[in-house]
Amino acid sequence: MPTRVKTPQELVHNFPFFAGVDEPTYAELLASAQTRKYDKGETLFLDGEPCKGLFLLQSGAVKIYKVNEAGREQIIHIQHPGDAVAELPLFDNGPYPAAAAALEETVVLFIPKATFNDLLDRRPQLSRAVITALARRLRKMVDLVENLSLRGVRQRLARLLLEEAKGHQAFLLLYTNEELAARLGSVRDVISRTLSGLQADELIKLTGRHVQIIDPEGLAVEAG
Repeated sequence: MPTRVKTPQELVHNFPFFAGVDEPTYAELLASAQTRKYDKGETLFLDGEPCKGLFLLQSGAVKIYKVNEAGREQIIHIQHPGDAVAELPLFDNGPYPAAAAALEETVVLFIPKATFNDLLDRRPQLSRAVITALARRLRKMVDLVENLSLRGVRQRLARLLLEEAKGHQAFLLLYTNEELAARLGSVRDVISRTLSGLQADELIKLTGRHVQIIDPEGLAVEAG
């Protein structure tokens, strides 16, 4: 069953940056917003490009990633419906610090930078909500650094599987092994062997990209 596309009204009303604003402000945001569609693999923006505005995901998934000089990709984060994409440049007037591309067919609501900045100038009460949202993002980045520096691939992969499961014992894994490797700071062959190892230890069962967690407690122990 395809993922339901969030409406522009739902996105704007539920997004933390806009918490508590009045209806005329919501109406102003929606009037300037544009719906954009991206195919799988299509780029929203490149690392180093000037900031265009605020991207809010209506459906699909977007990867935020960096590519080193050797061409190796590191996925920094995966954004899902309801999330914003790379909002940091809205505040420091710098370029995008990473690239963004659609992991699947994706729909976004785009709010131009000028509209957003004008809103901040006229609604200073939004600053607290903005700071809170950015602090949450920083915590996620700290967790990523911890994962890459202090945990082995098996532990990182177990943690990711539990996060993707969201409390369920069966789910569809949206990433290829190559994308998992990029996200976890590894390589595809190591990810394949690690998944096979988790399956051999009867912690999970993998059928295509469908994952069944056979032993949730055991997987949690692996995740640390």
